[in-house]
Amino acid sequence: MKTLIQSILDNYPKARASSRFSGDHEVFKLFGSLKNKISELDCVKNNPNLVVKFSCGQGNWAAIPWLAILDRRETTSTQRGTYIVLLFGEDGEGCHLKLAQGVTDLRNDLGTIAATSQLVAQANRIRELFSSDEVLDFDLSGDPQLNQASAIARLYESSTILSKYWLSNAIPSDNLIESIIQALTTCYDKYIHNKEVLAAEDEPDDFNEGRKIWAIAVGENGRLWNEFYEKGMVGIGWDLVGDLSRFKSQKEIADYLMEAKNSIGPFPMNDALCCYQFVNEMKPGDIVLAKVGRKRILGGGIIASEYIYDPLRIEYKNIRKVNWVTKENIEFPGKGGATKTLTEISRYPSFRELAEGYISDTVNTEKSVSEPYTIEDALDDLFIPKSEIEKIIDTAGRKKNIIIQGPPGVGKTFVSKRLAYLLMDEKDTSRLEYIQFHQSYSYEDFVQGWRPNSDGGFNLKNGSFFDFCEKARSDSGRKYVFIIDEINRGNLSKIFGELLMLIEADKRGLSNAIKLTYSETEADRFSVPENVYLIGLMNTADRSLALVDYALRRRFAFFKLQPKFESDKFESLLIRESGSVQLVEKIRVKMKQLNQIISEQKRDLGPGFEVGHSYFCPTEKISSDSAWYKSVIENEIAPLIEEYWFDDPDKVESLVSELLS
Repeated sequence: MKTLIQSILDNYPKARASSRFSGDHEVFKLFGSLKNKISELDCVKNNPNLVVKFSCGQGNWAAIPWLAILDRRETTSTQRGTYIVLLFGEDGEGCHLKLAQGVTDLRNDLGTIAATSQLVAQANRIRELFSSDEVLDFDLSGDPQLNQASAIARLYESSTILSKYWLSNAIPSDNLIESIIQALTTCYDKYIHNKEVLAAEDEPDDFNEGRKIWAIAVGENGRLWNEFYEKGMVGIGWDLVGDLSRFKSQKEIADYLMEAKNSIGPFPMNDALCCYQFVNEMKPGDIVLAKVGRKRILGGGIIASEYIYDPLRIEYKNIRKVNWVTKENIEFPGKGGATKTLTEISRYPSFRELAEGYISDTVNTEKSVSEPYTIEDALDDLFIPKSEIEKIIDTAGRKKNIIIQGPPGVGKTFVSKRLAYLLMDEKDTSRLEYIQFHQSYSYEDFVQGWRPNSDGGFNLKNGSFFDFCEKARSDSGRKYVFIIDEINRGNLSKIFGELLMLIEADKRGLSNAIKLTYSETEADRFSVPENVYLIGLMNTADRSLALVDYALRRRFAFFKLQPKFESDKFESLLIRESGSVQLVEKIRVKMKQLNQIISEQKRDLGPGFEVGHSYFCPTEKISSDSAWYKSVIENEIAPLIEEYWFDDPDKVESLVSELLS
């Protein structure tokens, strides 16, 4: 072994500098011979769990070639886990023989800085397993003697648990090398048998008592994300294994997976860990982040159930219920999160800070305070007959989308909120959203679009309707109502975009999800939930409006509100607020005359421009009939008349005088 190590140190730098990598190269054969020598050592060949591997490059000579002894119970790859390794310096001046940790997967998962911290902390914990006699002859620090300044070399140094360094002119005898390898395999085996205890001790008491944070992949390229979100669940595969709860340990799962593969391929430790953690370590109340790749987070929520095996599902039969809180796309800090299917990321401060700032339990775990709302409650507030209210609600339940139209002052906004409460069967403002369209309102405001950020770049931000739909989707058992005032003031086709199709009653739900304008992956499909109802409000007296898009008319049912001056409830309201019967009669007579004039102006005005009763619905007690009436006419009705007859001031003066007489 001494001679082979010396030959590698002497010849490797020359081979790397002068020739391409080749399996027939003399240096490659030296590694093969050294592997065979170490494999024949008693401490190696008598342990059936140990395997010897080496690497000096693929296509090109590696900067730091190695030969490793790996325990199959721990890892079969030097990219992860703990193993014994002989590392050769790039310049040929010396080599390390050490018990160390794999760095590649950890660096990919956490980035170099976080990985370095994790490696050093883990090395310290493992060394505590060994007695002083067992570590007496070893260096306990990863000193920088590889003479290679790359980040990967620095990680190799941080990964060190126990180490011996030999200069090329001071390689020990074969007997001493064997005794050192014997000492390392003894420590290695001790670590393997104490690994579970070490993992438990790794977590402080208060951490075990608190919630954990999990990052989980939701199918290839995020393809299952929309289903998981809409159904309030998350799942993992390995369906052929069946009910995972029947296994008592991670090793039992790994053995089963290995048997299923006919012992072909690497030992499935990561797969087994994923299954075991999903069943046994995830707990209700833990935070879960759905992800694609290492960087992108699709959404987050709170675990809401214990493990469930659902044999009726076609795939991903191992599930847990989740109260999804948000579907906002964000990114993990640094180089991102883990590449594995399931990773517990609680112990990493930057990830914990991100997750806890991203998630708020109260969105879905606490129901808002509400009160029942019936049609009798609506009849107390509205001037609409019961039969008409029932017709509107019945149509809204079937069509999902309605428009309330009418002239100014007929109470469209007031009516729409009461209709919303009737649809919900309770008065709950948390499930009611109210917005107003205008000429500048866009798809980016309503659905999704790129917005500048403080760093000078752009972030993809969800619009008001998108966010409302996601909120409703996570609470599928209750109805949500979205009210759009002045719906015909915006460029409807531009604002709604693809949603002109998705809002149709028979196009709702996950099965009709489509990619939106700014969708980046298959996971970015969107649908309008079945529990979302739209109420549009349209002022028929707005001169600035074009005709409503026919495509929108086909998707909405229209209901017209008219002035209700003759309603008994109108009279009761005024009298309740200290108005006199004479005041009620005067309003009825004067408004009937005015509305008749407006209605007869077919060319420029018409019935859609009549004046509604809400102008005369007081919000406080009337102290003087005449003063209150005069104030309404002069400050609210007169400006409206001036707008109607903007080109005929004499007509305006005559009409206002008649109203005040």
